[in-house]
Amino acid sequence: MKTLLTIATTLLLLASAAPASAALVAGNNDLIWDANNTVNGVKLVAKYKESPDNGLIDQSLEVELNNAPPNTLVYIRAGAWDMGSMTTDAFGRAATRFDRFGVTPDPAGRPAGPRLETGDMIRVHRGVQAIEAPLVPRP
Repeated sequence: MKTLLTIATTLLLLASAAPASAALVAGNNDLIWDANNTVNGVKLVAKYKESPDNGLIDQSLEVELNNAPPNTLVYIRAGAWDMGSMTTDAFGRAATRFDRFGVTPDPAGRPAGPRLETGDMIRVHRGVQAIEAPLVPRP
């Protein structure tokens, strides 16, 4: 299910000064970045995607956490922006998705305005405990 971004979430995707270099996925024009890390058995998997659609761009960020402590509230940060929170289930798994639809592209074909870039960190944390990984263009 797609969830509309809140105003705070919209701030997540502010443009950075350095252009990103994401690979095109075979068969379409989607740009995809992945962020993966495992620390002490806890696994973070995230994907940021920009999908052209009828002259506009749809953006999505998926974040998944596995093998974390069960029934634990964790917070999500992407780049410099706090995205929100999610709670792990009885098996230590949590997943969420943020979407932004119909964004006008800039002259380079990337979303004009808020967006994530190569190297931006995806961080899932509770207090001082955290797991994080940088966004890397998908080959």
